[in-house]
Amino acid sequence: MIRKAAPLILLSALLAPTSMAGTAVAGTAATSVAPARTAAETSAKARAVDPLVVEQISSAVLRDPEAPITISGVVTGTPSASVRVRVHWGQPFQSREQMAAFAAGQGYPTPSYNTKVQATPLDGSGKLRFEFTLTPRDLGMSSLGVYPLAIEAQDGVTLQPIEIERTFLTYVPPEQPVPKVKLALAMPIVDRPHRAGDSDFMDDDLRASVSTGRLASLLDLVQKSGRAVTWFVDPALLDDARRTATGEYTVRTASGGAKKAADPGARRWLDGLRAALGSRPVVATPYADPDVTALVHAGLDTPTQDAVKRGADIAGDVLGREISTATAWPVGGALDRDGLDELATSGVRTLLLSGATLPPDPQITTTPDAATTVDTVSGPVTALLSDPTLSEALGTDTSLPGAGLLARQRFLAETAMIAFEQPQQAAHGGIGQQQVAPQGQPVRTVIAAPTTRLWNPDPEFVSGLIKAASSAPWLQMTTLNSIRPGKTQVPRSDLVYTDQDRGAELPRTYLGGVKKLAREADIAEAVTTEPQDLFGDAVLRLASASWRGDAKRAAGFVKQVRTSIDQQMALVSVIDTPRALAGTNGQVPVSVDNSLPERISLKIRVTSDDRSRLAIDGGVYETDQLIILDNRSQLVNVPVTVHGNGGDSTIAVQLLTADGRPYGKPVHVTVRATGYTGIALVIVGAALAIMLAAVVMRILRRRSGKSLPPGAQASSGQAAADQRPVSADQGDNKS
Repeated sequence: MIRKAAPLILLSALLAPTSMAGTAVAGTAATSVAPARTAAETSAKARAVDPLVVEQISSAVLRDPEAPITISGVVTGTPSASVRVRVHWGQPFQSREQMAAFAAGQGYPTPSYNTKVQATPLDGSGKLRFEFTLTPRDLGMSSLGVYPLAIEAQDGVTLQPIEIERTFLTYVPPEQPVPKVKLALAMPIVDRPHRAGDSDFMDDDLRASVSTGRLASLLDLVQKSGRAVTWFVDPALLDDARRTATGEYTVRTASGGAKKAADPGARRWLDGLRAALGSRPVVATPYADPDVTALVHAGLDTPTQDAVKRGADIAGDVLGREISTATAWPVGGALDRDGLDELATSGVRTLLLSGATLPPDPQITTTPDAATTVDTVSGPVTALLSDPTLSEALGTDTSLPGAGLLARQRFLAETAMIAFEQPQQAAHGGIGQQQVAPQGQPVRTVIAAPTTRLWNPDPEFVSGLIKAASSAPWLQMTTLNSIRPGKTQVPRSDLVYTDQDRGAELPRTYLGGVKKLAREADIAEAVTTEPQDLFGDAVLRLASASWRGDAKRAAGFVKQVRTSIDQQMALVSVIDTPRALAGTNGQVPVSVDNSLPERISLKIRVTSDDRSRLAIDGGVYETDQLIILDNRSQLVNVPVTVHGNGGDSTIAVQLLTADGRPYGKPVHVTVRATGYTGIALVIVGAALAIMLAAVVMRILRRRSGKSLPPGAQASSGQAAADQRPVSADQGDNKS
């Protein structure tokens, strides 16, 4: 029993629905004791009004044994139903495993002390507000430690439990040396891509998000969080926001596209983020935050390397200072050996992983230091391991009443328990009597990072948690870039990558399509004489880990990128109008049109679709490298031979890049062989024969004229003269 009475204060409250908990409160049925609420259970809790909400614990850390602490909240149920509220407490925990068992309502013994409140009916609105005022001495706290606290609502008639909330109180007596640990916080500023091609926005969701939505909340948190948090920023998000902020853009719609004016909200968001991050630790994720393990498993190595380099360039350009990509945070904090080696090869020297990915082996009962070293094909890298329990607390759904308070208490209690552990006694377990590590014992580091990339924090909750942690006497805030592995490290297993981790990856079928698009994009860019990067960012956006579980939306982006690539490639084309060929041998003209605003370099390969009718010398005709000027066409004559009597046949014209890769699909051009050349030879031959005969006849006539007698020649000449016409002048003289 406690030595001081705990007053119960009844206050009026909001009207509560009678459909929840009314049965248990009235005593017609009993419910089982509910375990403490976790982040994983909040969605289920949101579907009903919570019958018991703890709204206040006035002190996050208890220091003075006589200083009062206020615990208050509300019970909701059927109006006038009889309920009673009890508070339980007990001895300090000896390990984090005991804390986890208590929070889950499993395994940890019932606290040895409690206070009971006399049964009291709910008011007319179905509410009962309660408030307890206790001191650490009342709660049996006599030494440094983390203590259990449970608040329980019972049916006032049957004494059956309605609901119980379990939380933690941390007691640090005055003037007692307190062991410390370092705490580092990592938080993401990441969003899914909004563009397919560089000019194709698939939605306009970014406009609302930066103004009043999730990204606005993240900016608010950055501004309130101080300088101890390390921020991971996705350069693709910065790139998208800059595009909408700086000019008109087009959003794809079912009917084509809608023009949007530049978004001033995006400009304000970028300016605010740039200013807030100016003096804070910042790391750039690889561009578009790729699903590294999925890419490697699908045989796509290049996108990760490209994304790391591109990420540094874009982040530095937008934020106005050099931003490193040497630290990577894989999605889910999980990675296997393939992904690890890929990141190390890409220049990553530090990895932020979940502690579950590299657990101690053999297991220990205390919390090891968060930094360790892992070997890769490119040499050792540093692995920074986030604590799963602390990380889960950062993702608490604070829209549920009381959830933020309980998450804060759990977070502080967990860090305190880590500090109060004695690492050198890990094999024996327990805290023991001596609470401070010996002189020279290295200060351990713990790390907390949200478990989800598309984190939607409550800025007030998270900033309040950071403030509470900063003032906790056992915590020393630090940044990720200050953490180094110690000389003595806890042995750990190899990387743990579960079937569940593998099942969460982007599907291979999807990445197979992305791989094909990447090849086509590379070919589309390869024909210009000047280097081009038209679709590199688009392919990286398709590889984003944010598409996990969102295959339908991702498919729409793939389709749009494919359309953009096809449109680009169509600007270099073979003119496929039918060609005429006279005779059995000759040349077929093939034309290539370059509608690009720049010069291109390519080759042309021509084959016959029916060699029995139309043959090409050697079977294949291939040009050397051709340079075609911008907005010009190029004509190439292909030598062919026609077999038979001519007629229509086709040739396949395939454009090739300078290094011999096919550019687009073959174009089949119709060739019409007329056979006119043979007929023309016959006609010309006949004409020559006639001309020759005429010449011979004339020669013969001339020779026959020379052989006549002189009188005959004169008579012949006179007769010819008599037949000549008389001129006008001659006629005039005669008159």
